[in-house]
Amino acid sequence: MKLTIQAGIVGLTRRKKEILDREYTNLQRFLSGDKTVPLYSANKQQAIRYYKKVKQKEYPLSLRNDLINLKRAKAFWFLKIPVYGVRGGIKVPVKPHREFPQGKLCESKIVKRKDRYIAMLTFEFDAPPVRRCSSILAVDLGERFPATAVLWQNGTVMKAQFLGKEIRGVRRHYAWLRRRLQERGLTQVVKRVGSKERRVVNTILHRVSKWIVSFALATNSYIVLGDLKGIRKQVKGKRLNRIVSNMPYFRLTKMIEYKAMLEGIPVITISEAYSSTICHICGREGKRKTQGLFLCPYCGEYNADLNGAINIAKRFERSLGYMPLDGAVCEPAHNQPMLEAPCDSEG
Repeated sequence: MKLTIQAGIVGLTRRKKEILDREYTNLQRFLSGDKTVPLYSANKQQAIRYYKKVKQKEYPLSLRNDLINLKRAKAFWFLKIPVYGVRGGIKVPVKPHREFPQGKLCESKIVKRKDRYIAMLTFEFDAPPVRRCSSILAVDLGERFPATAVLWQNGTVMKAQFLGKEIRGVRRHYAWLRRRLQERGLTQVVKRVGSKERRVVNTILHRVSKWIVSFALATNSYIVLGDLKGIRKQVKGKRLNRIVSNMPYFRLTKMIEYKAMLEGIPVITISEAYSSTICHICGREGKRKTQGLFLCPYCGEYNADLNGAINIAKRFERSLGYMPLDGAVCEPAHNQPMLEAPCDSEG
């Protein structure tokens, strides 16, 4: 299987920046019809191969796998890029957005975003076999806590963890900051603030998804995610609607699936319909007294996110029928020691 990892090209010297700028600019000129520009021959061949129909926009620098090389030196990764006029190409430091998998480096690309270059490195590797699991790690994706994880074994909650609570505070802070900047007409600063917010949130999401996958691996569990269709309909009020609309549920789901795939852990998505309004104890309909509190008229009050996660676990368990968990075979959605929670937690 193949996986593409983004890696920012960082710490370029002035000379290497000029060389890379020249190669990238000459590629655009070549694709626009100027066949005399100085461009590395293999990069020309790749351009002809991939960009047969050229429109008025920029194109990535496509790199042949036999001409690029990725090596680690101490704490840094270095990528060799073939360019015109430099024998052996130039070696540039790269900072991956996530850990590189163990595999063969295939044809990759260099893209330019504003004044920065990003390497889109594609790896080919053998995926680990899908595991047979003996327990369930149900994850409810919600507004108050982006992820509520429940370890479910033999009809019992063995552990509950509330993850990512600080994302809501980050969203509020940057929403407030953008309003103040827009009032002053500082539109360029607003864009930079948006990029900073995304990086901060992504860091938290990576930490949360890593904890979920590592915990599932340590407990030999299936990861069962609630389907998020209709989550925005459950939220009332302009303020909460804005926060939920900006919640990175899709990104978190993809991070969990990607990390689980590398470990051979099955990820299953199951309907979340009514999971927040049905009591996990008696199965009767209740209501959300507040955003974080579920009220059953028969069983009393319960944490709303925890109630939803347990309902997801029970639904998946029922979907297995009479088969024992360690005998069930589930395909991934896409596809050690016990750990402490990586961020604010309860339970």
